[in-house]
Amino acid sequence: MSARARLVTFVSVIALGALGVTPSNATPSGPSDVSDFLIPDGPVTTDVDPRLKDATGKVSVVVGLADQPLAVAQGKDAKQRGAALSKGQAVGLLRQLDAKQDTLTEQVGDLGGREVARVSKALNAVVYEVDAARIAAIADLPGVMSIRPVGEYELDLSETVPYIGAGLGAAEGLDGSGVTVAVLDSGIDYTHAAFGGAGTSEAYGAAYGSSLGDPRNTTRDGLFPTSKVVAGYDFVGESWPNGDRTSDEDPIDCGPSATGGCAGGHGTHVADIIAGGDGVAPGASLLAVKVCSAVSSSCNGVALLLGMDYALDPNDDADISDAADVINLSLGSSYGQREDDLSFATANAVRMGVSVVASAGNSADRPYITGSPASTPEVISVAQTQVPSASSIPLVVNSPAAIAGTYPNTSTVDWAPIGEGFTGDVQAAGLACTALPAGSLTGKVALVDRGSCAISLKTEAASDAGAVGVLVANNAAGDAPSFSYGGGDGLRPTLIITQSTGGLIKSALASGPVDVSVSPASSIPLAGSMVASSARGPSYSDQAIKPDIGAPGASISAVSGTGTGTEAFGGTSGAAPMVAGAAALLIDQDDTRTPNQVKALLMNNADTEVYTNPSTQPGVLAPITRIGGGELRVDAAAASSTLAWDSETQVPSLSFGYHAVTRPVSLKKSVTVRNDGPTARTYSISPDFRFADDAASGAVSFKVPGSLTVPARSSRSFAVQLRIDADKLPVWTLNGGASGGDGALLQTVEFDGYLTLTNGGRTTRMPWHVLPHRAAAVAPSTGSVALTEGAGSVTLSNGSAAHPGRVEVFALTGESPKISSKVLPQAGDNFATIDLKSVGVRQAGGTLQFAVNTFGERAHPNYPAEFDVYVDTDANGSPDFVIYTLENGGFAATGQNVVYVQDLASGRASAYFFTIADLNSANAILTVPLSALAVTAATQIQFSVYAFDNYFTGGLTDAIEGMTFTPAAPRYTTSAQSLTVPAGGTAALGITAPAGGVTASPSQKGVLLMYSDAKPSAEASAIRVTP
Repeated sequence: MSARARLVTFVSVIALGALGVTPSNATPSGPSDVSDFLIPDGPVTTDVDPRLKDATGKVSVVVGLADQPLAVAQGKDAKQRGAALSKGQAVGLLRQLDAKQDTLTEQVGDLGGREVARVSKALNAVVYEVDAARIAAIADLPGVMSIRPVGEYELDLSETVPYIGAGLGAAEGLDGSGVTVAVLDSGIDYTHAAFGGAGTSEAYGAAYGSSLGDPRNTTRDGLFPTSKVVAGYDFVGESWPNGDRTSDEDPIDCGPSATGGCAGGHGTHVADIIAGGDGVAPGASLLAVKVCSAVSSSCNGVALLLGMDYALDPNDDADISDAADVINLSLGSSYGQREDDLSFATANAVRMGVSVVASAGNSADRPYITGSPASTPEVISVAQTQVPSASSIPLVVNSPAAIAGTYPNTSTVDWAPIGEGFTGDVQAAGLACTALPAGSLTGKVALVDRGSCAISLKTEAASDAGAVGVLVANNAAGDAPSFSYGGGDGLRPTLIITQSTGGLIKSALASGPVDVSVSPASSIPLAGSMVASSARGPSYSDQAIKPDIGAPGASISAVSGTGTGTEAFGGTSGAAPMVAGAAALLIDQDDTRTPNQVKALLMNNADTEVYTNPSTQPGVLAPITRIGGGELRVDAAAASSTLAWDSETQVPSLSFGYHAVTRPVSLKKSVTVRNDGPTARTYSISPDFRFADDAASGAVSFKVPGSLTVPARSSRSFAVQLRIDADKLPVWTLNGGASGGDGALLQTVEFDGYLTLTNGGRTTRMPWHVLPHRAAAVAPSTGSVALTEGAGSVTLSNGSAAHPGRVEVFALTGESPKISSKVLPQAGDNFATIDLKSVGVRQAGGTLQFAVNTFGERAHPNYPAEFDVYVDTDANGSPDFVIYTLENGGFAATGQNVVYVQDLASGRASAYFFTIADLNSANAILTVPLSALAVTAATQIQFSVYAFDNYFTGGLTDAIEGMTFTPAAPRYTTSAQSLTVPAGGTAALGITAPAGGVTASPSQKGVLLMYSDAKPSAEASAIRVTP
């Protein structure tokens, strides 16, 4: 997700109390000078994404070729059902692809390009480093289908293994033997005892060396491969991203404690959870595919594509029989989208017969934030649930009486455990980032504030000053988070509390002492519940159920470079390998199982009794868009011989998607049931709601047969009809501004549950989900109005009997034609096109509002679109200010979209308002105070609107330029700026042409109507006005 480079020297966020804008502590990047961008005369081409058209100097690009890669050519489920091509044919295909890539490389070389890497199994593409000025010439070469930028991604057992039912090896003889799992990560420390290694520091030193630059970590030295880690390769090296990406034959993981200066170890943890001695599938073999940095949390996009190719053919002989059975990707990028090229590669791998498991992400309970490649329909996306021993320890305030009580919203840290607890009077200690006076906190409970330094260093400072315990008050609204260790010794028990609880204590301290207690005796078990940081769906591109399944994170697993050391490893990065290990067990049980069958068994048999947070929300179940099929139970999956999936998508869930509804609507799907048992079975069918209030509303109902009989070792299908009654739906209260990151609010409008099949006491479940929006259907009586004696009107009709229609009226100042669908991005293209349709402007009190309507909706306004409005306030032909949209706090930080205004002279930028934009909408309204632009309503301004891809490329994709407008003197005025059209009713909007408007606002061509709660493709109307 590259962002467009901006020059910002100072940024602040100013909150308007009436709107409740939360100040951002992060410094947003401001827009660059648009004079650097050349707007194309025609539509965006098929071959070159927008950023590359505007780029200069050397760039790295992925050039896609037209021919199918090996994974696609071999046919669906080729690994289980037999490859479509013989080995000789496969070798021939790869030679043909290689020859065409050779030809392309020669041609690109003539243009000054240098080949960096090539892939032909998961994708058919070549990566080049080339001068950006030659991109257009490469696009014209024969066989070139696409040119995309290189993407990057972020790295996202003793009690957990039996908890998920994986300790069934002794009883069932299943341990993953004969199954190979590829771990695409930071490498594996194959010398660790968990993998059968020597387990000594000497062995690790011999394999890795003593530093990042030691040549021993680039050669196998006779120590690799091993009987457990049977093969592997390093596609990234030890210095990237601080240096060039390099490749070598030794995929050993960097151990921070052994070498210093590195950030490795992630892959070793993951591999141990999958197939270490105490892992889920201890008999499985591992492929160590090193694609993630040894010095940062980043994973290299080129290395990932090479790693996917490697996992499909480790010995590079075109024979896919040695392809990994399972691929684990404990990495990703939030707001995952189908245009992501790694997602495309993983989908191809699954189609070939390889199960791919990926972490859903750690971006918390926010709509649509679940990441890619896990958001890919074919991939198994994994959420994180609590480990069995997890518990919440509340804060008890004993006095004063005004705030006395139990405060359950807390979090602990594993580096300063609560132990036996503590009690005492609270003393505020501020940020505590530097040493506190000796003895200043003796016998006290320190209250420190989050911010400026590592939490563990604050705890150290308070502990050194004599505190018996430490409370850390969060500095942002929301749940109390946990924190990783950042240094320090002699740490006293520490408890994280919310910002609001911290504020209460501070206020009470102003009047007298506050006595508190923290004790494990009052702890609340959290097993079977969500971890707060686990990312929420549905998926951005497909409106589908994601994550697919949950599993405990925070398993105790191997630490690279320690020989025998272990520690807790959390996040969805630790949950995904639990599922990857479980998949290995199911393949061990039956190696003819396809990835879809493995996924179905896991999801159909998961434990659905998963709660949101027993401490803060006792008894509240987790919604489907957080937990999918439920929490992993591999023993139940292994014992099952019934599978169920969506007949069309072959996914074991029923995703009905987003629908703006104005009347009763019926949605239809088909479910396929597979009976692998030796006798016929009759299944009772029951569609169940997750929440009783949803069922009681009557807004959503089902029609399914009462039962289905399936012969032995056969499949049968049945129809599912879901009906939505629009007038019974709750009022839609979501938006992409203030509530853009509010998962709890999403829960009030979505409907979900499980479709349950029962036979002989055994149940098979499929999660279902629909997101209906109670909508209006406002439309104008005409698209043009001819004024008579300076006046006219348009009638607005609301075709929905379910909901009134809100209309916001703007001066129509610009329109743009629709870009041809032939040039829009497809799956794996790694770019987005934001296609402007119409823009408008109006004065609203002391503010100026710019309205933007596009062709095509976005599931969330944060990505992949950014809108910039450049404003010239002094008519000198150069912009003075830019107004732009941005996620509050930075990428995946809050889910809230806000509007910044930046003074281009000083670089200072401030956000005053949330963007007025909805989920699944093509509309955005940008509000800025007139004073922030240093103008009055009488000032004539010139402005241009630009649309950018802010997710993949940062590139400019469309523009409407050169508009002139005077806020206080529009060319046409209307009888109302805002109006509501009753459900099933009409309303008239008067239009007049005041004197002087044609000179003051010559760009206004009519009025732009923006509709709230509208159906897709019907959210705005441009009304042309004459004379």
